[in-house]
Amino acid sequence: MRKIHLVGMMVLASATAAWADDFPSLPAGPGRDVTVRVCSQCHSPEIASNQRMDKDGWKSLVDQMANNGANATSEEFDTITNYLATVFPANGGAAPAAPDAATPPPAGGSATTNDATGTVTPQQ
Repeated sequence: MRKIHLVGMMVLASATAAWADDFPSLPAGPGRDVTVRVCSQCHSPEIASNQRMDKDGWKSLVDQMANNGANATSEEFDTITNYLATVFPANGGAAPAAPDAATPPPAGGSATTNDATGTVTPQQ
């Protein structure tokens, strides 16, 4: 029985270490592991690194993902919101602003919708 427990711990430790290397655009911090585990069920969790929002914005997006079927507890969704609001805050400045869904595409262009976030991106 002791060997099974030890093997399980080793597998869990190696999986956690693999997550740390798989998503380099997600900085280390409290909640990263939960974010990777939950968000990667449906899409690359690195999608978040392209966005900057305040805590209310991240909460709204996390709530949308929960409504779309993301599998986590309320506490885990709160952890994800806190992690994203901390590492990708609205005032971070490095990520491009998400296009306004109400803004039409440029003349001669078209638009595509990112199904994971519902963001409309103009195409040239």
